[in-house]
Amino acid sequence: MRIVVIGASAGGVEALKCIADQLSPDIQAAIFVVMHLSPDSSSFLPAILNRHSCVPAIQAEDGLPIEAGKIYIAPPDRHLLLECKEMRVVRGPKHNRHRPAIDLLFRTAARNHGPQVIGVILTGFLDDGSSGLLAIKNAGGIAVVQDPVDAEVASMPKSALQQVQPDFCVPSSEIGGLINQLVAQVEGKAMLAQQAGNGTPVKPSPKGTQTSFTCPDCHGAIWEVEENAEVRFECRVGHAYSPQGMQEANEEDVERSLWVALRALEESAALEQRLADLSAERKRESAHNFYLQKAQSRKQHASILRDFLVGSKRRQSEVEGEEGKQEMERVS
Repeated sequence: MRIVVIGASAGGVEALKCIADQLSPDIQAAIFVVMHLSPDSSSFLPAILNRHSCVPAIQAEDGLPIEAGKIYIAPPDRHLLLECKEMRVVRGPKHNRHRPAIDLLFRTAARNHGPQVIGVILTGFLDDGSSGLLAIKNAGGIAVVQDPVDAEVASMPKSALQQVQPDFCVPSSEIGGLINQLVAQVEGKAMLAQQAGNGTPVKPSPKGTQTSFTCPDCHGAIWEVEENAEVRFECRVGHAYSPQGMQEANEEDVERSLWVALRALEESAALEQRLADLSAERKRESAHNFYLQKAQSRKQHASILRDFLVGSKRRQSEVEGEEGKQEMERVS
């Protein structure tokens, strides 16, 4: 039995509908889908795919046996992991700030099902799924990437292409038929990994190198772990990041801290100004001058920090706009 694992993010619903519509009703494969969703969202994806596919789509549940001829969808805010004969649905630490995480599904599929796995990366932001797709390739599986030109958001397919030499890079309109063909091929001898997964996200390797960085999610120590020539960062409790994910998370953490500092400066300036006004009302010139000087200093520092934060956001928007313009020119 083939195992098909699919990862998608922004724009993924349309791509998944297109794939599901092409799947053979008697397909001898179990299909697993992770799509990034808001933790509070309802699980709408099975119902949508069932309107477009002869293969039934259901929400994955912890402990369900793996059966061919079904599409299993990871529920919101839960990781979907594969063991040899059953699936696990757990609320473990986030990976690349995602739960469910594509990388976790792909890695556990590669570990426990080796060359029987077909991994598919679809449209989406950032790079979740790239290292997992590499793990599938290294385990003898097949790597499929949606053509970035065809993707609504090209970041995930581009990242996968940078890290993995895919077996196929095709538009979403061809992926469903391609899966049918690959599943129908004579399967090679199964080479399941010797170590079965335990159903929980992998903790940092003891061979990893502890860094001076801290985890953006829990602020614990971070280890740098190298596996299959790929580097990722993991903390003690299991939060994990690709290099790009770590940089993005750290940037968000720094910006959040700076906004907190700005709020503190502006509140302090307002307090010092109020104390200066009260001192003036009571004819306490020395105290008035002291508080007024501190208020002006705080306001100056707050103004510099606000200009930096707003300017940084503006520069980021300009860079993203220029990159989007270049991408449109390349496509056209």
